[in-house]
Order: sequence, then structure tokens, then C-alpha cells
Amino acid sequence: MSLTYTESKEIAYYMCDRHQNLTLPMLVNILLDVSEKQSESLNRDEAFVKARGLSWIILHYEFMIERMPKLKETVQIETYATEYNKLFTYREFVIRDANHKELVRVKTTFALLDSEKRKMGRITEDIVEPYKATFSKRIRRNQKPAEPDLNEYTEKTYAVRYFDIDGNNHVNNSHYINWLLDSLDSEFLSQHDIRHGVITFDKEVNEHQTVISRVSYRKEEELYTDHLIRTNGASHCSASFKWIKVG
Repeated sequence: MSLTYTESKEIAYYMCDRHQNLTLPMLVNILLDVSEKQSESLNRDEAFVKARGLSWIILHYEFMIERMPKLKETVQIETYATEYNKLFTYREFVIRDANHKELVRVKTTFALLDSEKRKMGRITEDIVEPYKATFSKRIRRNQKPAEPDLNEYTEKTYAVRYFDIDGNNHVNNSHYINWLLDSLDSEFLSQHDIRHGVITFDKEVNEHQTVISRVSYRKEEELYTDHLIRTNGASHCSASFKWIKVG
């Protein structure tokens, strides 16, 4: 049975948007901090993995959002590794309010990156055993984002800066999410909330590159936006979000 780890967090001012709701990039930062805290408690922190020439990377997120936590709200964040195989490990996060109501659930896919070869490394039992996740040869088929409509899209460009690079020498996840969402105009963002999202990471972005963030809108039974982050000749990250209009 998976080993769970729970921590309470108060949502601070710098974590919120102009409507005093937790932002998606800050949500990801909080979740990864809690994940690392569990690893530290099990003596499997970042230093343990780096000593083996490896670092954790995230390949996929799926967000299910009832509502985002609000400014000064204290929430409980629970996390646990559910399953792993030789290439991937799967982790879930659940955020609950003071009444134990579920606000957000996030499913993630992690992999190990060989820091020298910049290729995926094998997940060995000694690294993941303390988490009590189930071993399975099965590789999950995660939901894939839809591609932006090539006939009707908008895009913005961004330079990858020094402070976009984290301690593992790649662009931090939260910066990708900022690029994804910043391609939407402020009026749309002010009037809509995310209810579901899927993000897939395909290839690293390096310092001094220029990335292009492309988006198109899709109206089915619900309203969706489809996103792609690319450089010249390469796709790096894709996403789809489902939105609801707010007052």
C-alpha cells in the first residue's frame, strides 16, 4: 500500500492572481515542494538522486479542479506514489479545504533523467522502495492534449532567461505553465477558471532559446484551449485546458 504524506499550507499573497485565487504555476510549485518533503522524510531527497547522476523530471500532469484555493486559506495537501515500472513512476496529489472537501486532484508521471547523457534513466528498486508504490510492468496511457487549430491560432514568443533554469539545469515546470497561459488574453483569463487540464512535456528547452507559445480555442460541449510550446523545428510542451465562465 502506498505511503502517504500530508502537509498543511496557507495560501500567501504572492501565490495568487488578481482575484486572490491560487495560480496554476504556483499550485505546481507547492505540489513539488510537498513531494520533495516526503522524499526528504524517506531519505530519498534530491541529493540522494543526484549522487547517482540522476534527477527527477515530470512528463505529464492531469489537473481536476473543483476550485482553486484562495488567499489566506489553509489547505491540506496529500501526496503518494501509486505505481512504478522501469521507466516511469506515477504520483497523485489531493488538496482539501478545512472541511476536508476535495478542491484539486492532480495525477503526474515522473521519470529519471541521466544528468550527463540527458536521457531517461532506469528506475531502480532502491530509489523507490520507501514510497511503497506498487510495481507494474504496465505503462499507463495518459490522456493527450489536443493540437492547436493551425487555421486559427495566436502566438507569443519568449526568451529563455537565466532565472528560468532550475537546479537540474532545465526550465522549471512553472515557467512552461506561465508561457502556456500567458498566450491567452487578460480578459479571457479574468472571466474564466480552469476545471480540467492536461500538460505533456516532450523535450527540454535550453537557456538562450526563444520559445513560441501557440494557442487556439475549441468550443464543444465545453470551452477548451489547446496549446503548444515550440522552438524552430521542435515541439517541447503541449496542453489542453477546459474552462468555465465566472461572474
